[in-house]
Amino acid sequence: MKNLSLSIILAFLVSSCASSYVSDQSISQPEKAYHHILVMSLFNDINLKKFDEETYYSSIKDYFYDLNRIDNHPLLQNCIKEFMASNRTIVVPNHTLFKVNQDISYEDFLETIDKKDIDAILIINQQNYFYEKKERILEDGEIRVDESPNAVFNTYLVDRKNLEAVWVSRIYSSGTSWDSHGSMYNSMGRKLTKKLIKSGYIRPPFYSRNVSR
Repeated sequence: MKNLSLSIILAFLVSSCASSYVSDQSISQPEKAYHHILVMSLFNDINLKKFDEETYYSSIKDYFYDLNRIDNHPLLQNCIKEFMASNRTIVVPNHTLFKVNQDISYEDFLETIDKKDIDAILIINQQNYFYEKKERILEDGEIRVDESPNAVFNTYLVDRKNLEAVWVSRIYSSGTSWDSHGSMYNSMGRKLTKKLIKSGYIRPPFYSRNVSR
């Protein structure tokens, strides 16, 4: 019975494991790795070149914490923080600085993040989220439909000083019928963090070694 229960648990863990693939490009390297990162989430269509005033008012202001996505913004941002925050990288989710559905001017936005010493803005733009349906016939002839989630994200790492994107990526995530939005975001966040560390934009966590005597 114990072996059977263990097999069921292992099968569940394997079946609910979302995966992600990252295609990225470095535009410019910072003088040093970023330390304070603001995480923003957007669900509208945007192709960001620079985080200037025009782009803010046309594509960001009404969408970075809109009421239509009141649950999605914190979920996505917190998943990113879970993997990216460390003793060498401070991650500030956007939803912790601003209230939902507020009219925030460009100047007020920058002033607010500057108070937190933000040196980079990480924008996660969910481009698509859809379900792939697959039919399977059971032994008794019943037809069962499984829905597997798929998602596409564009990400932009923006330098606070010049407000230009220094690194961009497109991330493809796929899951099983067991996967939720949270597990999909976790998969994306894990891959994204590894890429940023490997590319030198953020530092890997520092682990101290305990020496026993």
